[in-house]
Amino acid sequence: MKKKIMALAAICAALTMSAAFAACGGGQNPEGDGTYYTVTYMDGTTVLKTERVKEGEKPAAYTPTKDGGYEFVDWFATPSKNHKYDMNAAITGDVTVYAGFTLYTEDTREFYILGSGTSELLFTSNWGKVITDDHKLTKASGKNEYSITCDLKEGDEFQFALNSDWANKRGFGYLATLNLPDGTAAFSGQGSVYDDSAKGSNIKCEYSGNYTLTLKTYPNEDYYNTSGTGYTEERKEIYNLGLYDTIEWVRNGDVINDSVTVTDFYIKGEKITGWADMYNADTKMINNGGTYTLTVYLKEGDNFMFTSQVTKIETGGQTSSVGSEYIKSNALTAESRTLVNGYTEAGGNMTAVASGMYTFTYDGTAKTLAVTFKDETPAAQDYYLDGNFDGHKYGDFMTDTGLKLTETASGSGVYAVKNVKLTADSELLLRAYAAGEKADWDHTHKDYQYSNLAANSAFEAASATNNNIKVKTEGVYDISFDSYSKIITITVHTDSADTLDLWIKGTGAGLTWDPNFQEKFRMTLSADGESYEYTITVTDSVEFGIAKYAKGSHEGYGEYINVSKLGTAGDANDKFKEDTNNIKCITPGTYKVVYNIAAGTVDIYEVQE
Repeated sequence: MKKKIMALAAICAALTMSAAFAACGGGQNPEGDGTYYTVTYMDGTTVLKTERVKEGEKPAAYTPTKDGGYEFVDWFATPSKNHKYDMNAAITGDVTVYAGFTLYTEDTREFYILGSGTSELLFTSNWGKVITDDHKLTKASGKNEYSITCDLKEGDEFQFALNSDWANKRGFGYLATLNLPDGTAAFSGQGSVYDDSAKGSNIKCEYSGNYTLTLKTYPNEDYYNTSGTGYTEERKEIYNLGLYDTIEWVRNGDVINDSVTVTDFYIKGEKITGWADMYNADTKMINNGGTYTLTVYLKEGDNFMFTSQVTKIETGGQTSSVGSEYIKSNALTAESRTLVNGYTEAGGNMTAVASGMYTFTYDGTAKTLAVTFKDETPAAQDYYLDGNFDGHKYGDFMTDTGLKLTETASGSGVYAVKNVKLTADSELLLRAYAAGEKADWDHTHKDYQYSNLAANSAFEAASATNNNIKVKTEGVYDISFDSYSKIITITVHTDSADTLDLWIKGTGAGLTWDPNFQEKFRMTLSADGESYEYTITVTDSVEFGIAKYAKGSHEGYGEYINVSKLGTAGDANDKFKEDTNNIKCITPGTYKVVYNIAAGTVDIYEVQE
């Protein structure tokens, strides 16, 4: 009898230990039907309830309430609530989930879809440069839900934002799902616009179709990603994030408007384009049936990649937009990685290993980039300014030596011509000849035009079919050309004491219309360095002007400064009258002619004996 009592006690102890183990975590259910785990539901540090769930099953639906008018949003995996918990996931261990509550506030913002690609809407957006009502999401009445239905094509990239400054943008990290029900990937993350967080990454379309996308917002829970790369108080709205915001979507079917588009690739780099998008023959890969090639000289250490431009072919013409496809280091073939550095599986910028001629061949189907290299340096060139500006006509560069660009510093490869007067609606371009070769129509030359011009609102292309540079804003400019990047830069000319040579030229008072750069006709720099001066004595009628040249450049006619530049400060200005374009005086006396460098004006003062 004693043995039976001891056996029963052992069994009871074993059952008690088993029950205790099950209460602490995974273990056998008292009913003996499998392993169970505990799901703990929290609101901050408050336990709302716990639930025992069998391994492999999912928790029962549970929507908590909270006093004070709070609305339940969803369950989250962490107390920070940055990651939602999938309540449809099978339970495999003890889990703690955190309730997200918010107080409803009407969202008064307006959101737009911004991006780039080959679909109609994103093609016209051109990374937010164009925003129309077509890009605007429609807000549901009484709810903070914004929707848009549109075509999306494979490779398109986009986000939702308030404006072209990308304020309050909502990107990849807000997507509720990425795949279609059958598992097909519909969206992924790609790069970013400003903010480098997952929420700031672009949404990339992986499967073409017509989609309805819905952005749900909870403005009371917005915050700023102050640790984001590039964050400043002035740009903070770019880094506005929604804690609970989500983007839901449904694919309605195939693309509706499948317009014809053509994708081209262009090199873009640190030195080769200054990281600017330059669309010209020197940067463009040639497309031959889906295989793209470019031969280009690169300097050792230059960082670069290839970006795309999309052109839409329509009846009556075509339009182009910045593309969303890139060729980066992860496309490099194994053999090419010895010639170009930077390979990573994720892709990034490439770096030229040595200076020389590189030929890049991109297979648009296989998405691979092959590289060959020749240790060659481009032949030296001479560069000339041609056009119909400031009294010049096309072809004057053949005889006017003042239209030849000179190297700014030995070996710099940058050539310039300064102090060029450009009148509105006039046109210009640069012509390149082999160094030392006579500049005329009988010799082979290459032209550099508007597509080589660094962005400048004072100029435009002459027309849709004429790529010459047309002047929109009249002025005096300095023009430079980087022979490496093939970029033309035009800046407003600014005189300084060390950039000018000036000569008086005229008739009377010992002057001549051809001063021939004689020292006796050179104007002298004032003691304060702010003006150039020349003293003349008038005994009978005298008329004159000033020939202004860039320092050390005495070729051509220079800029002629006439009566139109007469200022208001000189006490003898009224004694000098206009005779055609010249400055003229018939009143005897001794006068000091002063050219103000900063103002670009001439004032005349009477010299008291």
